[in-house]
Amino acid sequence: MEAFRKAVAAGFLPPVSVPSRRRRTASFWDKNREVVKTPTFWMAHPLCREAINRRVTGSPREWPLDWFKRVHGGRPLSRGVSFGCGLGSFERWAVKLGIVGEMDAFDISPASLEDARSLAREEGLSGIHYELGSFDEPRLPDGAYDIAFFHASLHHVSNLERLFDALSRALVPGGAIYVDDYIGRSRHQWRGRHLREPQEFLDRVPREAKSLLFLDLPVGKDDPSEAVRSGEIGGFLRGAFDIVEWRPYGGQIAAWVLSSVDVSWANSEAGRGLVTEILAREDEDLARDASSTDHIVAYGTLKPAARRAVSFRQRSSRLQDLRREGARLAFHVYWLVFKVLRRVRTEIARRSSVSAGEPE
Repeated sequence: MEAFRKAVAAGFLPPVSVPSRRRRTASFWDKNREVVKTPTFWMAHPLCREAINRRVTGSPREWPLDWFKRVHGGRPLSRGVSFGCGLGSFERWAVKLGIVGEMDAFDISPASLEDARSLAREEGLSGIHYELGSFDEPRLPDGAYDIAFFHASLHHVSNLERLFDALSRALVPGGAIYVDDYIGRSRHQWRGRHLREPQEFLDRVPREAKSLLFLDLPVGKDDPSEAVRSGEIGGFLRGAFDIVEWRPYGGQIAAWVLSSVDVSWANSEAGRGLVTEILAREDEDLARDASSTDHIVAYGTLKPAARRAVSFRQRSSRLQDLRREGARLAFHVYWLVFKVLRRVRTEIARRSSVSAGEPE
C-alpha cells in the first residue's frame, strides 16, 4: 500500500478517486457516445454479425434479443431496468418487441441521455424513462423490477458488490437478468502474450490497410471504466442467479484485429477471406474451451436469498485494498514497458521497410 502511495506521489500513477473517475467517465461518454456506430467495431462487420447471431441463436439471421423474445418471452414483463443505456437503442428494441411494458434506463452521460430521449420521441415510445444514474451507486426501489438488462455496460462497473446487492433487492423474487456483454480479461490482467494470436492475423493484412503494425493492449486510457473488473462478471452472475442460458459468442480474436484494419479492405474479397479464417479459429477455440470467449449472452433468474453464494454487500479489508492497488500498479508498470517496446518494434519495422525501398 505504501509503495502504491509513493508511486502516486512521485507522479508514476495519477490518484484516482471515485468522484474524479466518475467525472472522467461521464466526460468520455459525452464525447464518444456514438462510438458503437464506428465502422471498425468488430460487430459491425457482416460476417462477424452473422457469426455472433449463429453462436447465440443458432441462426445467422436471428439477433440475440429476438431469440430471447422467441424462447423466453412468453409473457410480457411489467417493468425492467437497464444500466449504461447509452443512446438507448437496446431499450427501445426491448420495449418494441414487447419483452417489457416499461423500462427505467440509467446512464452516467447527460449527452447520451438527451439523444436517447429524443430518439424515443421520434419513434413514438413513451414507456422508457431515461435518467441520470451510475451503476456504481445504484439507487433502486425494492421489489420494483421483473428483469434487469445489461447491454455492453456491465464491464464498466467497478463496484460489482454494490450493484449485485442492489439488484438482489430491486428485483422481484425470481426476477431475471439478461446480459449481452464483454466478460474477458479485466484491464489490469492484459499482457502482450495475450495478443499473439490476433497479431498473427494482423500480420497478414497489407501494411496500407491497417492503422497499427503491432496491436496495443486493449485498455482504453481515456475511459477509466473500460473493462475495470470484467474478468469477475461471470462469478457474480453465477453467484446471484440460476443461469438458464450461457451463450459464448467469441470476439477474442476478431475484436482486436478488426479495430486496426481499414473497413474497405475488411469488406474486400481478401479481407472477407481473412475474417472468415478468424471466425473459424474462434469457433475452434470455443468448441475446445467455451471460457476462451470474450463475450456472452446470458440469462438467469434470481436465486432465493438462502441459496446465493455470497452476500454482495461490499466488504473492504486491508488485504483486498493491497491486492487491487498492487495489481493496478503492476499493470501500469507493465504497460509503460510494453509501450516502449512496441514503439521500438514499430520504428525497426519502419526503418526496415525504408531500407527495402517501400514507401513510408
